[in-house]
Amino acid sequence: MELFDEIEEFMDVLMKKIGNDPRTRRTYRSKIGVFYDFILLKLRETKANYIYFLNTADKEVLLQSVEYYVKAGNVKSRATVDIYYSVIGNFYSFLFDKYGKTNDYFQTVEKKAEFKKAYEKKIRELNLLESDQQEPIKAEVAKSILRECDKIIDGIDNEKLLEKKKGVYSNYISALIVKLVLFYGLKNDAIRKLKIKDYNDQLNDLVINNYRVHLPDGLAMQMKKYREIRKGYLEKYGLKSNRLFFDDFNVDKELDNTKMFIMLKKITGNMQAGAVAKYAIIQLLGEGVPAYVISNFTDYKGEVLDYCQERIDEERGLFSLKEKSRILDSALRKSDLFDDM
Repeated sequence: MELFDEIEEFMDVLMKKIGNDPRTRRTYRSKIGVFYDFILLKLRETKANYIYFLNTADKEVLLQSVEYYVKAGNVKSRATVDIYYSVIGNFYSFLFDKYGKTNDYFQTVEKKAEFKKAYEKKIRELNLLESDQQEPIKAEVAKSILRECDKIIDGIDNEKLLEKKKGVYSNYISALIVKLVLFYGLKNDAIRKLKIKDYNDQLNDLVINNYRVHLPDGLAMQMKKYREIRKGYLEKYGLKSNRLFFDDFNVDKELDNTKMFIMLKKITGNMQAGAVAKYAIIQLLGEGVPAYVISNFTDYKGEVLDYCQERIDEERGLFSLKEKSRILDSALRKSDLFDDM
């Protein structure tokens, strides 16, 4: 069996275990594809077959593959490399299950610990961003969040809200805010800065950080209703607020993260809106929106944008040497000077 066939079999086995989500498959294929390129380059330096190479590769060689991965994709975030490390571990587990033996650094407890320590040192040497990056939600999770948001928003009991029944207002506001994050990728502060004057219920648009964007039809209708509910609430309690979203117990207070994202807990088990925002940012990057525009619009800065771009590149297979060569060659062939050379 050739190495390529081995990897194809590994991918089939892995997807059966974790679910054959297209995005996950592309991500994992991209990472194992870089490892494949690395192995082929190393095999040129030796007459050994690929199984022997994989089983006998020492710590330094395995760490070289990590560095190769970082340089191949111009990777800046540790989170992305950690997934690569995990995929390689899964590949070696697959080889062990199939052949009954594999590389000691992925087989014995002592060697695993030794390699993990060396891996951590390599991560530091590569100056990768160490921040705790939240993984973007997947498409099916996004749909579940959307369904739950619509259920809360469309089922709002205005009387209970005006009576300040516990949790009614918080869940309602949270559902509206989460829909904005899910579609626009906004950071918390970008939402807190929104004023009622930023929302135009005639044109169904919203001004966010000086960018005027249209609301999707469903959200536009829900925002119209929210404006009416908001007005009624303020009038009933004799309050005034220029905020688009306010705290029902103190309209002058900024909304805290719990009230903004409480509804997420039911779907994701936590209130980490960053994972939701990354999903939207990846969509925007995938549509060719420049990173600096997304940054100015969402309030997310370079680290998050770099991480999301890495995910886009992985899904497109741009870490693969073969794919990068194809793209480069195609661009060179379109050069004005190509025919004249």
